[in-house]
Amino acid sequence: MTWSRGLLAEPRRARTLLILFVLLGVSLRLAWAIFRPDSGASGEAAFVAEALADGRGFADAYARGQGPTAHLSPISPLIAGGVYALFGVRSALSESLLTLWSVGLVFGAFLLLYRAFGRIGLSTRARLIAILFLCVAPTYIAQEAVDFRIWEGGLAIFLAALFFDRAMKLATGPVDRGQLIILGAVAALLFFVNPPLGLGAGLCGLVLAVRRFTLRDTLLVCVSGLVCLAALVGPWAYRNYQVFGEFVPLRSNAGLELALANHQAAVDGADQGQVFEQRLKDIHPTQTAAAFAKMKAAGGEVPYARKLGQETKAWMASNKAGVAKLALRHLRQIVIPDPWQFANRAKTLRAAVAGLAGVLGLIGLALGLLSDRRAWLYPVALLVVPALALSFFQPVSRYTYLFFPFFAFAGGYLIDRCWLAVMGRRSGRESGNPMDAPLSPGSVA
Repeated sequence: MTWSRGLLAEPRRARTLLILFVLLGVSLRLAWAIFRPDSGASGEAAFVAEALADGRGFADAYARGQGPTAHLSPISPLIAGGVYALFGVRSALSESLLTLWSVGLVFGAFLLLYRAFGRIGLSTRARLIAILFLCVAPTYIAQEAVDFRIWEGGLAIFLAALFFDRAMKLATGPVDRGQLIILGAVAALLFFVNPPLGLGAGLCGLVLAVRRFTLRDTLLVCVSGLVCLAALVGPWAYRNYQVFGEFVPLRSNAGLELALANHQAAVDGADQGQVFEQRLKDIHPTQTAAAFAKMKAAGGEVPYARKLGQETKAWMASNKAGVAKLALRHLRQIVIPDPWQFANRAKTLRAAVAGLAGVLGLIGLALGLLSDRRAWLYPVALLVVPALALSFFQPVSRYTYLFFPFFAFAGGYLIDRCWLAVMGRRSGRESGNPMDAPLSPGSVA
């Protein structure tokens, strides 16, 4: 199914609405970038991008002069650093180009999900509901317009949507060798950019392989993915070994992130936002000079993160009930975020909108599994692994965003099913309305 088949073949009214919704959404984000240009373009990713532009290499994630870092996956900071090197650090042209990159990734993901969910049977109306919500909801507009210029969230959700779309093409149509190679390569790139989502793609691909692929097809996908992953991880791990003297295949910060989320105050504290802010000040090297000094005293970011990780794992081993409580809280915060998880103004409104999408999306996923397990097992498989993996870490807005577009489409499905029930229709096909009909021409395997 090509782009023309997937989008241009929509009913004319639906295609017009889709274009109008997207134009509205893009306009809102560009306006945000103009009037709030620095709302989130800061932190470790920005520090690394500026270091790259200044010729200091992939360095200084926590502070200028810190030295080499592996705190972040390299692709997004490298892109931003390249733009800064060519057109000036924080220049108007650089920020404009990066804004277009960020917004382009986000809306590319929305359109890919629009097509992919059509392949598994969502009606046009359900998908338009989701697109309209994603375009006008104010929940993550700061991330979409500003943060994802440098942070990896925009690239991660685009790659997740691309993987899902390619997987659903193979689930609903002929198995093509070229598509198998693309599927493996996209999964590998997604894993390199965002390991939890990459693991989710792996489970989704496994379900697809069991249902659709021959052994030869499965081997082709695996070889493609492994070759691509080796091409990405190999040079990065070698570089990290050269500068740190030890093996760091992806990122160096797992122990730090684990320590931020798992400690006694997080279990006992009433004000979780205040507890998290204090924990950041205590141990995160970007937050305070004292925390940075702790990192330097430990020998740098790699031994510091390892030390924190070891201490936290020891605490977790002796506090299993507390760990379970925190993990369940983190899972809830992925679906229904707390206001403090949002850094900008209108926190309560944004959390409420995100929670509405999460609840409707979760119910929609459950309803989809009950009504058509063969189709809905794919998005569930894609989401369940990253949700479980992130349950051991504190979800912040960049993490919860990765689930938000999927929840929106599942919520659109739920609303559409309720609409059909209220109108007394058994299914979209029986109504004769093209807005009720799914896009996919075949069944899902």
